[in-house]
Amino acid sequence: MDWCTMQFNKDTVDLLIRTMQKYGWMDLPSYGTSMYPFIQKGNICRFVEFNEKTVKKGDILLYHSSSGQLIAHRFLREKKVIGQLKYELKGDTNLCSDELISQDQIIGKLVTINKQKKKVYLTDLSAILWGYIIVSVPYISKVLKSYLSFKESIKTRYGVSI
Repeated sequence: MDWCTMQFNKDTVDLLIRTMQKYGWMDLPSYGTSMYPFIQKGNICRFVEFNEKTVKKGDILLYHSSSGQLIAHRFLREKKVIGQLKYELKGDTNLCSDELISQDQIIGKLVTINKQKKKVYLTDLSAILWGYIIVSVPYISKVLKSYLSFKESIKTRYGVSI
C-alpha cells in the first residue's frame, strides 16, 4: 500500500507522528496495489505506534521514504549497515525490496484493515498465514504482479474491470 502520487513533507510527517502519539492510533485509507490482495484501494488501515522490541517478520509498517512518499509494506528483516540498524521492507506485489530504512522513518505498525464488509485484525489466523506465505514464497509476488498487469491491460483495452 503506497501513496506514490502524494509527496509528504517533514511537517506532514511530524503531524502524523504527533497524531499517533496523542491518540495511540491513526486511520488512513489505502491507495495503490503494492499490498494486493491483502490490502486494496480504499481499505481503511489502522496503525499504532511502532515498537522495535515487538516487530516481527511479516508485520506491515508505515514509513516515510527518503523521497517523501508514505508507504506501508511488509517487514522482512533487520540489517546492520555500517554499524547502523536498518529495516528491509517490501510490498506483497513488488518484485524487489524497498530502500533500507532507519527506525526514525517508521511511523507505525498496521493492526486492522476495514474492508467493505468486514474488519481484518492482523492477529487473525488468515492474516498471520498470508504474511508467512508471502515472505516465505517470493514467487507469489511475481504471480500477483502478473495478475495486476493482466487486469490493468483488460481495463485499458476493453474499459471493463475484472
